[in-house]
Amino acid sequence: MRITFIGHGYVGLVTACVFADLGNDVWVVGHTQEKVDKLKRGIPLIYEPGLEEVLKKNLNAQRLHFTLDYKEGLSGSNIVFIAVGTPPKQNGQADLTAVLNVAKEIGTHLSKGYTVVSCKSTVPVGTNKKVQAIIEETKNEDVRIDVASCPEFLREGTALQDTLSPDRIVIGSNSQKAIETLLELHKPLKGQRIITNLASAELIKYTSNAMLATRLSFANMIALFAEKTGANVEEVLNAVGMDNRIGSRYLYPGAGYGGSCLPKDVKALIHMGHEYGVDMSLLQSVEQINKHMREEVVSKVVSHKNIKKIAVWGLAFKPDTDDVREAPAFYILSELVKKGFTITAYDPEAVSTFRALLPSGIAYASSTYETVKEADLLLILTEWNEFKQVDLQKVYAQMAQKNIVDARNIYDPSTMNTLGFSYMSVGRTNT
Repeated sequence: MRITFIGHGYVGLVTACVFADLGNDVWVVGHTQEKVDKLKRGIPLIYEPGLEEVLKKNLNAQRLHFTLDYKEGLSGSNIVFIAVGTPPKQNGQADLTAVLNVAKEIGTHLSKGYTVVSCKSTVPVGTNKKVQAIIEETKNEDVRIDVASCPEFLREGTALQDTLSPDRIVIGSNSQKAIETLLELHKPLKGQRIITNLASAELIKYTSNAMLATRLSFANMIALFAEKTGANVEEVLNAVGMDNRIGSRYLYPGAGYGGSCLPKDVKALIHMGHEYGVDMSLLQSVEQINKHMREEVVSKVVSHKNIKKIAVWGLAFKPDTDDVREAPAFYILSELVKKGFTITAYDPEAVSTFRALLPSGIAYASSTYETVKEADLLLILTEWNEFKQVDLQKVYAQMAQKNIVDARNIYDPSTMNTLGFSYMSVGRTNT
């Protein structure tokens, strides 16, 4: 098939590369000359393990093409995927400006014949009907379209594998022909097929992310309780996760959730609920706990007396990505800068993206050991494997004071105390 993706972020670029690797003729329409030029040279715009290799492979095979020209990108396409951002407005509502603008461009530039227009962007219920109405208003008479919703469930850091072997593939449409076309495209991929209407497909993505966020905030609530009572949150949640009705995934404490999906999708679902008169207090509490966990990390740092220089390991919201959108590190470090601490930070991939958001008040190091040199306290905010495998005795020797606040629980408290560190983690006693 010939497929077009509008947008080359995480969803658009990764999915385009996978479908090209499966033998399709894939076009990606971008909106920035510099970015399109980089992609044409095989330089991915994001860090994702394995992505660069797949990108270059399919560029060389001439199955993957990048362009700024909608007419070139859409010409003869069987399926067009909308994969642009839907960032939150200040009130939490999803900003559909890019999606609706893209719909106009699609309607204007589609060539004659039949095309399925499928939205991969996470959009509120009813958005695909708006997309269809815009395309119908702007297209030529000899153009026939059906609209579908095909939400993505990619995790940054494992996005390629998640595309090839998803838990499920959701296809929502009121057109059987569109459903059959999308089923044919997805034949090589694993995962259970869920066929539904447009509204259900749109709501499935928000509901999934809201549930994941709820589990994380639930785990953090229990962690706070464990700290007050002397319980060990990891022992508690490990036992809870063994219940087959519950499971262990996304049931771990830390500094709170972040990234491009969970924060904005929880906000958007809260806003949608209010629009329909639904009590959304559960998700409002999920948000509040998430905010509180970041404040707790700051409190643990400032509880140490006579410290000035703080070393920080981890800026990305999770390991194996350079994404810092809504990362706990952004709030935490901003607060510590305001309080007058000297901060040196390191992340294996996210320094440049983080520096763009927080350009002043922080120095950036190029290695773990350089970061901790003469530091009074080490703050761990992302659970990169690199941090789990460091020589802790060398870290101890480098630091001026031997304080660690581990907001991701990557070390064993008893081991850290044996080494001589003053160690604080989340939901666990210090011994």
